[in-house]
Amino acid sequence: MATADRWTHLYKVLSKSGPFSDPDWVPGDETIKSLEESKILVIGAGGLGCEILKNLALSGFKDIHVIDMDTIDISNLNRQFLFRQSDIGKPKAEVAAAFVKKRVKGVNITPYVGKIQDKDEDYYMQFKIVVCGLDSIEARRWINSTLVGMVDMDNPESLKPLIDGGTEGPSARYPS
Repeated sequence: MATADRWTHLYKVLSKSGPFSDPDWVPGDETIKSLEESKILVIGAGGLGCEILKNLALSGFKDIHVIDMDTIDISNLNRQFLFRQSDIGKPKAEVAAAFVKKRVKGVNITPYVGKIQDKDEDYYMQFKIVVCGLDSIEARRWINSTLVGMVDMDNPESLKPLIDGGTEGPSARYPS
C-alpha cells in the first residue's frame, strides 16, 4: 500500500466539515499539514501509552515524543503489545518508540527515559498537545498543575491541551 493510500480515510475526514465542526474551521491541505507538523507528547509507555503511541502514529501524526521512567517487566508482556520477552529490562519509552517507528513509515518518535518532573517548562512548551497514559495520581496531578501554571493569557501558544487517559490503579468497591 502506498503511503498516500494509507491516509486516504484520514484525508477524507480532514478535507470536509461536519455537523459538529467549529464554524471557523477550514478543512483541507492546511489542516492535514498542521496535523502532520504537530509535536505531540505521550506521557507513559505502559498499557495505555502503547495504544496511544500506535494510534497517534497510524492517525498521521509524524512528530511524537514519549517519556517513561520504567523498564519492561515480564508482567507487562500480557497487556503491552509493543514489548517482547527479549525486551525485559529495557526502557519502555525506547522499546515502544522503536517498535512503532519500524512499523509506521514516516513517523518520528523520540523517546525520553526519566521522570516527567525532571523536565522544565521549556520542555513542555514545545508540544502542541500532551497525552497522558499514567497510572500514578501524583504524576497526573503534577503534569496538570505544571501545564496550567505555564498558561500566559497574552500567549495563546502557552495553552497546552492535556488529554488524560490514565487510571487510578487497582480499585475495589464493596457495598456497606
